[in-house]
Amino acid sequence: MKAMTTNLVALGATLLVGGACGPNVPTSTEAGISYATTEIGWPADVDCVDDEDPTVAKEMLSIESLLVVFAFGANAITDGEWNDYSPSPPFIKNSTRNLEFDETCFWRSPGTSRDCQGEECAIIVEHDDYTWMELAQIVAADCLPADAACALGGSDGHLTFLVTKKCQELVFRGDILELSGPDGERAVMHATADGTPDTTVELPSGWSLEERTLDEDLVVRPFGEGDECFANVIRDGKEQSYHQYRYAGASYPQ
Repeated sequence: MKAMTTNLVALGATLLVGGACGPNVPTSTEAGISYATTEIGWPADVDCVDDEDPTVAKEMLSIESLLVVFAFGANAITDGEWNDYSPSPPFIKNSTRNLEFDETCFWRSPGTSRDCQGEECAIIVEHDDYTWMELAQIVAADCLPADAACALGGSDGHLTFLVTKKCQELVFRGDILELSGPDGERAVMHATADGTPDTTVELPSGWSLEERTLDEDLVVRPFGEGDECFANVIRDGKEQSYHQYRYAGASYPQ
């Protein structure tokens, strides 16, 4: 399996999903979130923002809004400055992650139009005298099993579905680790906490995690209609993360 150290969305285990699972983050039903599980129309000539593979992805998470930003723009923080940087509130650093995909293309910030061109596709914010680009917006989180308390960072025997607005394409080749559900759900592992995938993780009833070899590239793109890009980022009890690419029904949630 591939492994490249970088940062991804990594939420503290003290944040709990809303409703029966806790007060902090609403479930998709509570948030009124529903989207078609149809892949969005991905532009053939998209100008990828991340056209270079960084050695370190410098990302922060707002603990108030659950907005994820990354270093970008005229005054982006350097690798050297990042090592000792401690963001002021409401942002915190995302934890170091190890990526399991081969290529990525980031199209545009959440909330921008699919017709955006050039700089219109990037929402730039200033924080601590640095410039950052809005990468993703977490809008809801669902627990599985639904009647259990589960942390956004993952917990044993549970899966947490982070409903995220993010216009990003991921490409996988060769061997992958695939998470399978009882109703045809499929998700591919895209990140681990330490670079060593663990297939022995405890999962909810009916779910399994197995390695398989791809016959052709697996291209994972966002879902939904209109201007919004939706992605379910799933986390397990080992802080392993997956992108869902096949759903149980024509919409999420069903």
